[in-house]
Amino acid sequence: MKVVCESCGKFFQLPDDRLPTGKKVSFPCPSCKSKITLDLREKPISMAKQPETRSVETKDKVVYTPIAEKSSKELAGGDLKKKILNSIKDLPPMPKIIQKAREVMGNPKSGFKEISEVIETDQAIAAKVLQVSNSAYYGLSGMVSSIHQAAVVLGHKTLEQLITMVSTTSLLGSRLKGYRMGSGSLWKHSLAVALCSRLIANDRAPALENDAFSVGLIHDAGKLALDRYILERKNQVDQVLQTGVTFIEVERQVLGFDHTELASELCTKWKLPENHVNAMRFHHEPGESDGNQLAYIVHLANYVAQQCNLGSRKKANPYELDSGTMSFLSLDEEDLERYIESTIKSVDQISQSIG
Repeated sequence: MKVVCESCGKFFQLPDDRLPTGKKVSFPCPSCKSKITLDLREKPISMAKQPETRSVETKDKVVYTPIAEKSSKELAGGDLKKKILNSIKDLPPMPKIIQKAREVMGNPKSGFKEISEVIETDQAIAAKVLQVSNSAYYGLSGMVSSIHQAAVVLGHKTLEQLITMVSTTSLLGSRLKGYRMGSGSLWKHSLAVALCSRLIANDRAPALENDAFSVGLIHDAGKLALDRYILERKNQVDQVLQTGVTFIEVERQVLGFDHTELASELCTKWKLPENHVNAMRFHHEPGESDGNQLAYIVHLANYVAQQCNLGSRKKANPYELDSGTMSFLSLDEEDLERYIESTIKSVDQISQSIG
């Protein structure tokens, strides 16, 4: 029997002699582990959608054969986006621990002990928190020896940002062949955007400091999901790049949508704050965000990171700053130069501590 998984869309063959006739059975998909149910009480029927068929006329009869499932390379636009969204069922580990930490920190009854216990559930993250706590960036070199001490010395807000930062090193550290980004390039660029977003928020919207840092760090997370599909279409990508457009325009022309659309829909699916969703969606075009201040902040920080050449894609076409950004945030060229200088220094200090 040929079975298709509703969640990931993959087909696989089950030997008929191994199927228990007259029963209803469930088992995990070999690919995505989602539950598949087969009702064999009357006739073998998959609960998943069966493949479409087409008729082929022969000399003696009409034979119905399945229409081959389209590969991801043949899909585009809404169909491709739907396939990707359906294949990503849950939050990756990074946001999960951040959400847990925020819940604990947001509880007025929680103390430093409870916060430390959350961080220590992931020893890899705990070790990195200690490393970065002792970096020159925080001015505490050699002074922090435990997670509890880090929580006391740094405070809730800074500790939350630090957890967010170190939790993304593995998630964002992989090589993206489709986007022509080496190992660690996306992480360094994302770190630069996060740190600069915090600087801008401190100057213009202190209440958004944590949000600016978090969104800045994951603003390009949609690229992680799209990289394989970009790589599959390498020839098309190369042709469009030769016209001199930015990579986000390449995504739109080749895939039918871009990484900001995908990321914002994933954020909505995971029930992240609406302000985050809108900032993710419009961080390339804040003028379309209906005045979302967070979108403008991350957009400017993204521009600064490009100017710093921190983690940028090789031979990237120019990233343009939205014409109304500086006036919207009431900033000038001196502010821009200050952000560039500070971002380069901060990324260097933190990168050295993580190694």
